[in-house]
Formats: sequence, C-alpha cells, structure tokens
Amino acid sequence: MDASQNPLRLLAELLSGRAKPVINPERFAPSATYDLAYRMAITSLTFRIHAKANGENSTRIAADRLKLYQFLAQRPWLVPTIKSWAESRKDAQLSMLSSDRLRRGYLGDVNHDNVVSYMIARGILKWNGNFLEEGNNSQYIEIIYSEAIERKLFASELAALDSLRSIRITNEMLGEP
Repeated sequence: MDASQNPLRLLAELLSGRAKPVINPERFAPSATYDLAYRMAITSLTFRIHAKANGENSTRIAADRLKLYQFLAQRPWLVPTIKSWAESRKDAQLSMLSSDRLRRGYLGDVNHDNVVSYMIARGILKWNGNFLEEGNNSQYIEIIYSEAIERKLFASELAALDSLRSIRITNEMLGEP
C-alpha cells in the first residue's frame, strides 16, 4: 500500500517539513478500553437501548445499571456469567461465587466514570439523583445509535446489550438499596 492509499502516510507526507509527526501505521492499535470515542459510543448505545421514559419527556437509567451494562457490552463473553448470577441470586452461596469477580471488574471501571463525566460536561447526559438522563445535547445518542444500526457497527456489543433485555438484573445485584 503506497502513501496515496494509506491516510496516515498521506498525512505524514503533508506534514513533512512543517511538523515532525510520529505516525507508525504498523504499530498495534491502543486498546479500545482507553478510546474515548469508542467508550462514548458504547455508553450511548447502552443508554439508548436500556434507558426508560421517566414521565418528564426524557429517558433515564440508574447510573449503576448503565455502568454494568456498558461493561458487559464491551465484554460480550461475560453475558453468560451475568445470566448465571441472575439465575442463582436466590441461592446466596451460588450467587456470591458467580458475582464477586464480575462486581470487582465493573465497579472498578473508572474509565466509564470519566467518560460519563465528559458526556455530562458536553451536555449529552445529566445527573438526576442516582440516575443519568438525557442532557441538552442528547441528540448525540440517537446519532450514534442510528449510525451503528445503519452501518452495522458494534455488532457484538449490540448483541450483548440486546441479550441483557431478557436477564433480570435486580437493584440488589447492583448493590442498590
């Protein structure tokens, strides 16, 4: 592939002599876990699919639920684990065994907290008690959702989010009163 076919190489050529770019298209891509655009997209998709109308011409979702669901969307292989946890919640011993590692994983996801803070600063989301609801710039969420569906993007994440609809996640499982 020559420079005319590779946008990063073309950009490097355009900047040569004016700036010293450090562009290496052969290097490994950084983890999506740290990619703001990816995390905002997954958070938006999660909100769009799982938020409920709150009776005030807006939709909302409990912040803890959003955190868990977006965590699972990024890790679709964990959906069977959450399903087992939900099914075993009446058996305290089984429930504790299946939930502990999963809880530690999603509760420790500080990147999500930072993404939500950014989305609040941008007016995409806003706090309402323990809930996150649409902000003044919430059209971003619908744009991301429409693009993902139209272009068939985030297929595994969307499948995970869809499968979560049939799993009953209680407030108790989320650690809520």
